[in-house]
Amino acid sequence: MMLAFLLATASIFSLNDCVPARWPSSAAQSLSLLKNSPVNCLIVEPAAWSPVFVNAAHERKVRLLADLSNTPGDAAKALAANVDALYLEGNFPEEVVSKARALAAQAGKPFAWLPDRMHMPIHKTGRDAPMVLGSYQGLWPGVKLGHEGEAEAAPSGPPWIETNSGFLRFARTEAPAGVPVWIANRPPEDRAVTMERYLQSIGDAAMAGAHWVVSFDAAFAKRLLAGEADALATWERINRVLRFYRQHRDLTELPDYSKLAIVQDVESGALVSGSVLDMVSSKHVPAFVVPPASLGAVAIPQLKLMLNIDPQALTDEQKATLRQEARKGVMLINGPPQWKLALPPPSEVTFTDDQIKQLDEVWSEINRTLGRDNFAVRVFGAPAMLSNLKAAPDGGKLVLQLVNYSDYPVEAITVHALGKFAKATLLVPEGTAEVELFDFEDGSGADLSKVNDVAILVLEKSAGSSTAKTE
Repeated sequence: MMLAFLLATASIFSLNDCVPARWPSSAAQSLSLLKNSPVNCLIVEPAAWSPVFVNAAHERKVRLLADLSNTPGDAAKALAANVDALYLEGNFPEEVVSKARALAAQAGKPFAWLPDRMHMPIHKTGRDAPMVLGSYQGLWPGVKLGHEGEAEAAPSGPPWIETNSGFLRFARTEAPAGVPVWIANRPPEDRAVTMERYLQSIGDAAMAGAHWVVSFDAAFAKRLLAGEADALATWERINRVLRFYRQHRDLTELPDYSKLAIVQDVESGALVSGSVLDMVSSKHVPAFVVPPASLGAVAIPQLKLMLNIDPQALTDEQKATLRQEARKGVMLINGPPQWKLALPPPSEVTFTDDQIKQLDEVWSEINRTLGRDNFAVRVFGAPAMLSNLKAAPDGGKLVLQLVNYSDYPVEAITVHALGKFAKATLLVPEGTAEVELFDFEDGSGADLSKVNDVAILVLEKSAGSSTAKTE
């Protein structure tokens, strides 16, 4: 029996290789839409477990994840239909999740479970360890509009951008090596969804090193399956952005980098959209999350500043690690009690209006501390964009992820990077272009003429130099 288990385990394909999508049809002919698409894993409901659909998918080398969310008792039926994995989305009793996981393991198939954020299996090991870490809960990314269509302002000042990136960056930090991070938020059905919003959803997850489970609103799915020209054009744009991130996966999966670290965990709001990390990022200030449990266990890059959100929750050993960082010359800011907000109920992923007012005060304090300092890069002229900075482990390369959350191109963007760089390359879905660098007092600068939707700026140092050494 042990040999059979080992053989089954060895046969499991890796969900880390998936570009996932929730498929809106059980008709085998609908799979023709996947020609030249990077989407290679489909989440399908019971109607698509038919031999005709399963065989057609496998002929295209497309993996099928049987969605048990509405019929959790049908795991054995799904496996008998020769699907490639089992998938659960939502909160279920522990025995339901455990049974589906066990049946999948017995069949040598992967199992993916995406609950609400608060029930994600963070720090689970052994048989309970996740093959995917993620949640179905998420905001629909884009600039938040007021009642009259004007852009609302965030506590940090720029336009309020609805984003899941802060939560996903924390999840990426907590995910075991080789375990992908997915977010399966669905498009709103109460309003028209533009092409740009689909692209923003892809980029919002990808710049955090995660995958958005592609999902269509009902009206678009109907038009796409009918082969309408405008829907097919939107689908091609979606695929172009998916191909872009697939091609540059080595860059999106690099660790976040900055000379600013935020010490935060689940209890201090890391799973809530709009928390401190999102506020800092809205000002294009790079930062990375350090969960308290990892203090002293992982190397930390050379820092200028550490923001400790909830110092009262740290152990004596963790506090000692922070004092050691301070002795190296790092400015350590221990947040007062008002920095830690009460967590919303599991059904919500954002703070209340009253808490947002409290965040205004928190941001005022943090903003005064940040000042105009450069924590590795500064981005100018991009108020409707978000960025995330990553670095190669050898320190010779900075990678700036850019996502445009407006419905029009952003032009005349300037980037100031600390340190002298020898080469700058702008990667966009339309192609690749070298960018001329210029010197300023503390480093190298680059001007980007236009970003339509998503972009990656790669800054490379000359051989032998270093940017992001750890100690």
